[in-house]
Amino acid sequence: MAAYIDERMVGASGFWTGTQLWCGKYIEADNVVVDNAVRSQGIGGKMMAWIEAEAERIECAVVRIAMVLGRERTHQFYARNGYFDDGLLMVKALTRFSHRLPVLAL
Repeated sequence: MAAYIDERMVGASGFWTGTQLWCGKYIEADNVVVDNAVRSQGIGGKMMAWIEAEAERIECAVVRIAMVLGRERTHQFYARNGYFDDGLLMVKALTRFSHRLPVLAL
């Protein structure tokens, strides 16, 4: 999905659906990105509203999004939009390409 102002793309996100025992069918937003020059103008909210409407249309029980630790502005954005922290996603790379995974230095 992409967001445009006139001919210029200012936001993009992937998403997918899945099923888990605890919630049933879900949709997960992936890499929701908004151009720095137009942040805080409601574009991210409109993008998430579209994903939420799509989730309703295809009868998902929840909308999920995974976030990187330490991104407080991002966490605050989702909290303002009704999302809550319900756990921690743990990751273990199993391929020879694991060096390509992002690492957060603390």
